[in-house]
Amino acid sequence: MPPTRNRRRRSIILTGAVLIALSGPGQTAGFSVFVDPITEALDVTRSQLTFAYLLGTLAASTTGTWLGRRLDRDGVASGLRLVAIALGTAAVLAAFSPNLIVLTIAIYGLRSFGQTGMSLSATVFVAKNVLERRGAALGLLTAVGGSAIALTPLIASRLIPEFGWRTTWVILGSVVVVVGLITSTRMVRLRLEHPNPLDDPGDTTADEVLAPRHLRRNGFLVVTAGYATTGFVSTALAFHQIAVLGERGISATAAAGNFVPQSLAAAAVALGVGRLVDRVPGRIVIPIDMLLLAAAVGSVSFVDSNLGAVGFGIALGSAASAMAASEGTLLARWIGTATLGTWRGRMTSVMVISTAIAPFAFTLIADAAGSFSAAARLVVILPLAVAVIAAVTPLPEGRTRTGVGAASRDG
Repeated sequence: MPPTRNRRRRSIILTGAVLIALSGPGQTAGFSVFVDPITEALDVTRSQLTFAYLLGTLAASTTGTWLGRRLDRDGVASGLRLVAIALGTAAVLAAFSPNLIVLTIAIYGLRSFGQTGMSLSATVFVAKNVLERRGAALGLLTAVGGSAIALTPLIASRLIPEFGWRTTWVILGSVVVVVGLITSTRMVRLRLEHPNPLDDPGDTTADEVLAPRHLRRNGFLVVTAGYATTGFVSTALAFHQIAVLGERGISATAAAGNFVPQSLAAAAVALGVGRLVDRVPGRIVIPIDMLLLAAAVGSVSFVDSNLGAVGFGIALGSAASAMAASEGTLLARWIGTATLGTWRGRMTSVMVISTAIAPFAFTLIADAAGSFSAAARLVVILPLAVAVIAAVTPLPEGRTRTGVGAASRDG
């Protein structure tokens, strides 16, 4: 690949990573730093705040569908301006919330334009603009962007003691608006959303060869099932990780420390899986991802030491990262990029619902099963079922043609 195109590729991925980093205020990790000061200032219980967070997240599940259509119609640069301003406004509204009702509205905005809007914009942007080795690019985006989300709680935890939680929300919102608008301007300046004269003609003029509509629909449903299942299972186990591992004799301190190796493993796996997806038939990717998830969930039954707990955390983080690194490539390969924002927006809406209900649903399963460990063993059924469905469902035989070297690899 010529140096100029290499620079453009790196620029695209870096831009996408910036967008994911900007999603931080709308991610659970970013919001978690504000939980204690909010409950104290608004005089609400943690349970009340958790329920408000659930309501706001469920309401935000509707955003992906219409925002995805807008990204397809107007381009990511235009959509990013809306997302950045809306996310910044939601952060300011959170800062000045006088009660839980207003805060719930703010949470809706944070989740709509943070968790959904910025992440959707980043993935669609990279998938539409990277024509060669798309899987590797999206894997790198997942690794770098996922790590960048951790900047928000790190920065906020330093700012809150100094300036208070309300001022910290305003600072974060201001950063999102400024950086978001600058990034959208940079997209336009670099012409990243349109055929670039530096590309070979074969990369930009070739029409996508799309599979029949029913096969594209099947592909969308299979990827969505895998993505939503991964979101549900990983969120449920991450949320209740201390309780799950506590039943296995692991201390709360050791269980909490599990998130570090989990994050590191997720980044490493995203890089490897992204490259792998470019080289293997798409049909086998979802079943493999689901088997990895099932193995990760099942491994909790064998945890009997701190080392075993670390292994469980690594397995869970790796399984979630494998799915995150492959779903974008599979969607682009099976349904094309012309309406990628619309389809991925719909998938994101389903995923948001699955992650919103996961902690509460897993609690109900644990109550019925008698323990969190027993609930984990029951949950293994979900990824196994999706793996079987993905293996037998008719899917597009060839990948969409999006550039040089995009020969058929699916079968």
